[in-house]
Amino acid sequence: MLISQAIVDKAEVFIQEHFKDEKTGHDWYHIERVYKMAMELQSIEGGNKGIIQLAALFHDFTDSKLKANPDEAELQMRDCLYQYGVIEEDVKRIIDVIDCVSFSKDKKVPLNIEMQIVQDADRLDAIGAIGIARCLTYGAAMQRPIYDPNHKEGTTIQHFHDKLLQIKDKIQTSTAKKIAIRRHSVLESYLKELENECNIQF
Repeated sequence: MLISQAIVDKAEVFIQEHFKDEKTGHDWYHIERVYKMAMELQSIEGGNKGIIQLAALFHDFTDSKLKANPDEAELQMRDCLYQYGVIEEDVKRIIDVIDCVSFSKDKKVPLNIEMQIVQDADRLDAIGAIGIARCLTYGAAMQRPIYDPNHKEGTTIQHFHDKLLQIKDKIQTSTAKKIAIRRHSVLESYLKELENECNIQF
C-alpha cells in the first residue's frame, strides 16, 4: 500500500510538536535536516519514498539517549503509524530502518537501500559544521568538559575521535559519500585550528 503524503504530513506535525523542547542537538531542526537529506538521497539512489520519509521523521523517537524507556516509545510510535493508516508490513519496514540508524549499534548485516539512505542522512548531520555545533551542544547538555589534557575519555573532543571522524568511512551510498568527504574535511580543519589555539594535541 502506498504511503500517502497526507500520512507523512500528519507524522511531521506530530514529530515537530514532540521534539519542540529538545535541547541536546536532536531537536526538530535536526530531524528536518535528516528528512530533507534523505529525500535528496532518495531522489538519486531510489528506494521506497514513503518508508524513507516516515523512518527519517521517527528516527530519533526510540533513541535511548533521549527516552528512558525505548520499548515504550516504540509502542507509541507503532500506535501513531497505525492511526495514520500505515499497514503492518510497512510499520515493520519503518522500524527495521530505524533500528539500523544508530551509530552505536552499527549492524553488520547488509542494509537495504531505505536503511542505507536514512542511516547516511542521519550520519551526515553528525559531521561538518552542523555536526560540530551538535557535538558541542550535546556535550554541554551532558555536562561534559570540552577537553581535558589529563583525562581524554568522556570529553566532547574525544567524541570527535570516538565517533565523528569515523563516520566518513561508514557511509553507504555513493551520493552521501561525496558529501561526507567535504564535511569530514571541516572536522579535521576545526580540530587542527583548536589544537593551534589551545597549544595542545588532541
